[in-house]
Amino acid sequence: MQRSSTHVIRCFGLLLLSGAISAFGHAAETSPADSVRSENTGHVVIAPAFDAAGDFSDGLAAARIGGKWGFINKSGTMVIRPRFVQGDVPFNSKFSEGLAAVRIGDKWGFIDRTGKIVISPRFAGDDYRPPIFAEGLCAIREDYKYGYIDTSGKFVIAPRFGKASNFSEGVAAVQDADGKRAYIDRKGDYISARRFSSAGPFHEGLAAVEIDGYYGYIDRSGNMAIAPRFDMASRFSDGLAAVRVGEKPGYIDKTGKIVLKPQFDGEVLHLVGEGFSEGLVAVELGGSTKFAGPLGKFGFMDKSGSIAIKPSFNSASNFSDGLANVSVAGKYGFIDKAGKFVVAPRFSDAYSFSEGLARVRIGRKYGFIAR
Repeated sequence: MQRSSTHVIRCFGLLLLSGAISAFGHAAETSPADSVRSENTGHVVIAPAFDAAGDFSDGLAAARIGGKWGFINKSGTMVIRPRFVQGDVPFNSKFSEGLAAVRIGDKWGFIDRTGKIVISPRFAGDDYRPPIFAEGLCAIREDYKYGYIDTSGKFVIAPRFGKASNFSEGVAAVQDADGKRAYIDRKGDYISARRFSSAGPFHEGLAAVEIDGYYGYIDRSGNMAIAPRFDMASRFSDGLAAVRVGEKPGYIDKTGKIVLKPQFDGEVLHLVGEGFSEGLVAVELGGSTKFAGPLGKFGFMDKSGSIAIKPSFNSASNFSDGLANVSVAGKYGFIDKAGKFVVAPRFSDAYSFSEGLARVRIGRKYGFIAR
């Protein structure tokens, strides 16, 4: 999942890793919004009263007071009282399709929007990546195997996989007993006989896969749409996907043609996040070629390869709801697509807008500001 805050995320450190499948397809899709400032933009509408909080999803957000987690609504009212201990509701536990995962003891179950447990806690899972419903199904583990349950908690695809990701565009990546990755449909049938070393989620009709150490793309029939020739590859977004050949990053279109080769006077360029959002992508210009090296400055590039917003920020995230959160001198704020601050950098931390609200940290407490 793409990190929502302005903490640095360099995309080629987060892409498909050989021998590993992430739980894909959870990121909320946002539609472009104009950056005209409303009278409430940047105003704190939910007071910073929480020791930790998650982003809003389905109108609710996880929030912690002391050692107990509950869920708040967009008025800041705790509608599901804090009764879950630390770890039982991670900050990234979200409502999706009316349900949110909670852990009781060492087992995961699901609550509804009233806080009632509607799927009993009987499933194993990852402590830091709670299960979540997508397209009516949820990848979940029972007796060391993964399968898929529906919103009633019934297995509709029996647990028989070593690993499994959530459905995206009607298809899900799974791991077979031999460790290879493949794709199944909603009936649990393989979409093709092809097997891969790693397999990503489908976005815009294509998914990045690894074969013999190189990455390419398949379509939803399992056919190879773009031959594997890249050293790294990301999902498609806004019609483009970030790839790397050797140490050179670029963007391809859906034919596999490299249409964007970012080069700026020999400066080192790092791509930030997972791809274009609302026509722009955050980039880092300068700094070290190594991920652990000194940071450069962050700005935004457009789909022509030109710098649209001059790199002048200490960190940046992609645009969401017409605004992007950036940091200057250790403080976080939000800019519009002209690069102008719409919300002054005054927060200790900030996260991207979700459902019209953005999580911010003021001192040691979390609250929310309005779009």
